[in-house]
Amino acid sequence: MSMFDTILDIIDDKGPISMPELCDEINDKNGKADIGQSVQIADVEAVITRKKDLFKVQDGSIMIDPNKDPIRLRVSLGGHPGPWYKINIDFAQQHFHYFEWHLSRHSNTKILPKRAGNLAAFKRQMYRYRIWNWLEFYEDDGLRLEDTYWDVKLETKGKIYKMKGNDSYPKEWANFCISLSKLIGKRIC
Repeated sequence: MSMFDTILDIIDDKGPISMPELCDEINDKNGKADIGQSVQIADVEAVITRKKDLFKVQDGSIMIDPNKDPIRLRVSLGGHPGPWYKINIDFAQQHFHYFEWHLSRHSNTKILPKRAGNLAAFKRQMYRYRIWNWLEFYEDDGLRLEDTYWDVKLETKGKIYKMKGNDSYPKEWANFCISLSKLIGKRIC
């Protein structure tokens, strides 16, 4: 696990934390202090500085910016004649719901999701996609033979973001779909 992922896990578990405490937690989690390879404050500061749009330092404590700390995520996507998917993820309650429906009787509905993925790992990946920076609307101006419509609603501790598109996507979409498919256990896009 990268130091960035470790920092996210610690802050998600403990809440706002001072830099020395964060270093101690990282070293405890990685077991590096025992073999003389402990993480130093400068190492952690470098990660925090590189990701300054995500982290907030207040009163000597490091936290995830409330406008970027997800509580819920709702994703809906599909096209005619289907299938359509709706995924509701509740990060606070640590569960998700997945719905799938088909408008054509010729659709293959016998493929069931495999084992669900790890919600914490999906949440860590979400920070990399920076959904809060996506545009509100994406649309392909060209001729569309089969429309694929999608919408995403991200509720954070400080703000709600709504984005949607019609056959046009943010650049992170492919990786976002891969992560979402791993979470629900079935390829959806």
